[in-house]
Amino acid sequence: MTLDTRRGLFLTAWLSLSCAAPPERLPRAESPQARPTPAPPPPAPAVTPVPQPAPEQAPSSVDADSPSYNHEVLALRARAQARILGDSKLIEDEAGRVVESSDIPVDEAGIPAWVNGNTLGQFIPVENESALEHFNDALERLATGRDEDKKLRIAVYGASHTQGDLYTGYLRYYLQSRFGNGGPGFMQMALINPWYRKFDFRVKSTGFRTEYAQKKEPPPHGLFGLFGLSVVGRFPYAYAEVSPANDRDLELAADHYELYYAAEPRGGDLKLSIDSQKPIILTGAADQVEARYETIQLGLGWHEVQVRPRGNGPIRLYGISIERSAPGIVVDTLGINGTRAANMLTWDMPLWVEHLTRRSPDLVVFAYGTNETTDVGEPIEVYETQLGEVLKRLRTALPTTSCVLMGPGDFPREGDDGWKTRSRLLDIIDVQRKLAPRYDCAFWDTFEFMGGEGSMHRWVEAKPALGAPDHIHFTARGYVKLGMAFGDALMRSYDAFHLQPD
Repeated sequence: MTLDTRRGLFLTAWLSLSCAAPPERLPRAESPQARPTPAPPPPAPAVTPVPQPAPEQAPSSVDADSPSYNHEVLALRARAQARILGDSKLIEDEAGRVVESSDIPVDEAGIPAWVNGNTLGQFIPVENESALEHFNDALERLATGRDEDKKLRIAVYGASHTQGDLYTGYLRYYLQSRFGNGGPGFMQMALINPWYRKFDFRVKSTGFRTEYAQKKEPPPHGLFGLFGLSVVGRFPYAYAEVSPANDRDLELAADHYELYYAAEPRGGDLKLSIDSQKPIILTGAADQVEARYETIQLGLGWHEVQVRPRGNGPIRLYGISIERSAPGIVVDTLGINGTRAANMLTWDMPLWVEHLTRRSPDLVVFAYGTNETTDVGEPIEVYETQLGEVLKRLRTALPTTSCVLMGPGDFPREGDDGWKTRSRLLDIIDVQRKLAPRYDCAFWDTFEFMGGEGSMHRWVEAKPALGAPDHIHFTARGYVKLGMAFGDALMRSYDAFHLQPD
């Protein structure tokens, strides 16, 4: 069925989309010769679940305002920090203790000159935590070997905070260390802007242009797919390529690849090659726009994937999914610098729904709000209406999947009396908090996690710094701290019932 046909059916059958079977896959291409297959990675340290179903309400001994830990979980939190920051730059050690900073001088009275950045940030529970029921059930199925496709996928949408794949990178490694490594997930094959990165992967390209909704004159077709953008190449010299940054790192080995691309009128052929082997030719031409997929199963290893236009017409790529056949967690980082939640309303709905239901995430996170803070000429009622429409679209595609609105952090403006939080930021947080339960979503308050009013400046001034000098973004350490707190909040209700105490 073409996208044009699906657009006609969508308005009369929108709820049925979430229950429809995923599109029939194209016949798999014959697997190219793979690089040497590594030995199977060692199993992740098991966090022993309590073998009983979770009751509907927490026992009175469980503190809803505190995360649940044991020594195994604390050690895995430290390991995930080290994965992003390095072994010598932890925020909290394997016992959960804040690491002291050696860079802070003290005066004669022993008072430090600066705040130790590792102490900043506080645990904030998820509001409307019952909205995580589907996510918690999926975790239990995965942990007990009862998940049908052996994967729990998390889709994280957002702007520049998300695009850097640092807080999501921490979340990926932490959850994978507990529940299994399902692979790095969905990523772009081309550099969509100078700041795009997929942690631990190399993304290289030339001759491709990016089409997405944030541009001053966005393409009217809305063919942006799961990620919210597509890349288009025409000439034979163009290429888009992804590969692991370290081809000896067992965490990065994968065996299941699926290319998301388009076939459209006047489209050209694609040349898909794995590990520099003879390319597979994929047809990118069709009478009407179609979403297409090419799935390749390889030996577990470190594989380089490259796509080139054949030169007989333009090709459109939506991205590539890289996973393992083994059970585990997959985190899709779907951030685009400068984006707003309302940009999703310009995406072609049937295409996005098809891609999203194909990925079948058990949790969707929307981490928007910072860029909307600068839209001071737009009434807050307009923002509320648009965000509500975005959430309606999500519930059209995935009625029962867990959802979290991750509110914006502090984003101050400098004035004569110092750095002050923008009033519109607080309005946006209020709207997100109000709309989340209306659409059966949870809400997590990044602003309060940071410390509220004036917190960003404290994060910038701390040693080591957690905030960037622009007072918008975080340092790598700040993003890891964000990932730690958000991960603890996501896992609180599950761990309260399932962690075996020390």
